[in-house]
Amino acid sequence: MHRESHMAYFFLREDFLALEDKIAEVEEKVRECGREMALSCQEGAETFHDNFAFEEGERQQRMWSREYGRLVELHRNARLVDPPTDNTVVALGKTVTMRDLETDKSVSYQIGSFLVFSSVLGRISYESPLARMIIGRRVGDECTALIAGKKRSFEIEKIL
Repeated sequence: MHRESHMAYFFLREDFLALEDKIAEVEEKVRECGREMALSCQEGAETFHDNFAFEEGERQQRMWSREYGRLVELHRNARLVDPPTDNTVVALGKTVTMRDLETDKSVSYQIGSFLVFSSVLGRISYESPLARMIIGRRVGDECTALIAGKKRSFEIEKIL
């Protein structure tokens, strides 16, 4: 999905800090590729044109450099959001319990950041179709949307 560079991406503090950690991790991978390329040049200077280690390092460095640029751009446009203290409306950071109107089973999800780095089960990005369907809703609201190609309907039961 292509995004304009001036678009804001909303993050809960935990995911924002994880984004910063991920940027540092990818930056180190770019440096590591550069070190490996330099080493491969020293070891195979006379056969440079057939230097697989160099070519692979160059490919890896391009890949990690693109990822680094993407993450830095995301960070540049990231906005920290504190979840609202009001539990009357579904919003970023809120945990929502809703009843599937087809199965009559209740499920809970936390509306997470643009990128969710946490391994917490049930945390979904606010960009997901399910989150888009319920953001702004209140307890008792029924909502329907196409989720994974299937029409799904839910009733909001609880917002925390």
